[in-house]
Amino acid sequence: MLMKKIIFSGPIGRKHRRVPYDLKKNILFAVFMLTLFAGIAAGAFGGRDADKETLEKLDIIFLTNFSVRCSQGMLNAFVASFASAFLFLLVIFLMGLSLWGGAVTALIPFIKGYGYGISIGYLYCAYGFMGILYNLLIILPGAFFCSVIIAAAAQESFRSSAKFIALYRPAAVTDDPHIHIRKYMLSMLWLLFLAALSSAADMLFSLMFSWIFSF
Repeated sequence: MLMKKIIFSGPIGRKHRRVPYDLKKNILFAVFMLTLFAGIAAGAFGGRDADKETLEKLDIIFLTNFSVRCSQGMLNAFVASFASAFLFLLVIFLMGLSLWGGAVTALIPFIKGYGYGISIGYLYCAYGFMGILYNLLIILPGAFFCSVIIAAAAQESFRSSAKFIALYRPAAVTDDPHIHIRKYMLSMLWLLFLAALSSAADMLFSLMFSWIFSF
């Protein structure tokens, strides 16, 4: 008994006890990131058959109009990138305020990843090496940070929806719904600020390297 107590009370024991908690805390984020990567794979496969007209129609959501992106100014690049991120975050935020929104929220990272995947597939098939280089230098930096933000927002939204469902349990409610909503809104505002930073990075890389390409 003494040996067992020493093992589970020492630094190693404490470390092993923290692992399940950390996994439980981040499992949703990992699931949403995997969902996003699945969307990228599906979009890349489907993007091989896409044409410029399709990409222009999807531009307001996924920033797929490459000819405009190469020629637009600094402010326009930021606004376009932030508007795309804002649309996704707005939908995710609204889903977190409903009882059924958690199930729908799981689709948002997939849709975001699908749009990015379409860009990858089209650029590779249409422009070969230059398309890959365009993706690495201009699209990938901002898209990576934005994808992480979308996955984190989806996690917050899913948890928020689950808490609203918990309010209908027969057991006594211990959490104040008003406190929960305030915390949820603050979390989403913080993610919106990070999305603005991601858009700034997107703008910066576009300005630095867009002169290399002419699509």
